[in-house]
Amino acid sequence: MNAHTSEQLRVARELHDGIAQDLVGLGYQLDLILSDSQLSELSRNQVRASRLHIDSLIIKVRNEILELRKDSAEPFHLQLQKCAQEICSGIEISFDVQAVAVDSSAQGELLAVAAEILRNIVVHSGATLILIKLYWVNNHTCLEISDNGNGGAVMKENRWGLQGITERIRALNGSWIIEDRGGTHISISV
Repeated sequence: MNAHTSEQLRVARELHDGIAQDLVGLGYQLDLILSDSQLSELSRNQVRASRLHIDSLIIKVRNEILELRKDSAEPFHLQLQKCAQEICSGIEISFDVQAVAVDSSAQGELLAVAAEILRNIVVHSGATLILIKLYWVNNHTCLEISDNGNGGAVMKENRWGLQGITERIRALNGSWIIEDRGGTHISISV
């Protein structure tokens, strides 16, 4: 179990015992609502759509738990490419990645950071192209992710994605910069 940290296992347990169970419970509650014979057809369709959405969320959470618990000997650059292709299907991705040595305890954190950035690109940017660079310079692993989307990625109150990225990078004694270059460009050094 050297490819994942005790922190990853803790997060996997928290996801399973918290969010995953809550979503399952919510799904059961919607099933009870659907069983009401007096529910209008419009309401029934809306509840059914919500139930399908919850099922989709349950699958996503379970996949995240699996990823956190997966013991992988695959090199980091290949894990990064695989992660990007899974999250960004339908968006063109250009890779310029080197086989860099990333400490096994840092791999999970850096991969989680990349995944959060890529999910944000898919959901918020309107990008059609993503560029991912991974290289080693001055004893640091450098990861750059750029897109040709609408830019404007900034930290906002009560939004936790970018805050979580900051916390993960700090925990790795790293730094990061977000720039608007006719799209968003993120540089990470750990």
